[in-house]
Amino acid sequence: MDMAFQTVGIKREEVYIANVVKCRPPANRNPEEDEAYECLNYLRNQVLLVKPKIIVLLRKYST
Repeated sequence: MDMAFQTVGIKREEVYIANVVKCRPPANRNPEEDEAYECLNYLRNQVLLVKPKIIVLLRKYST
C-alpha cells in the first residue's frame, strides 16, 4: 500500500487505514458476519474521529 500511495504522490502520513475486524479470526480466515458486526461501532467511531475526506473500500468484506 505504501508503494501505491507513493506512486500517486500521497504521503503515508496523509492516509488512515482502518479495518472492519479489530482482530483476525482464527487461522486468518475471513470474518463471519457476526464478527464484523461486533466491531462496527468501533469502526464508526474511528470514522467520526478521523473525519476523512474520502473513504475507499477495498476487498470483499469492506463493501
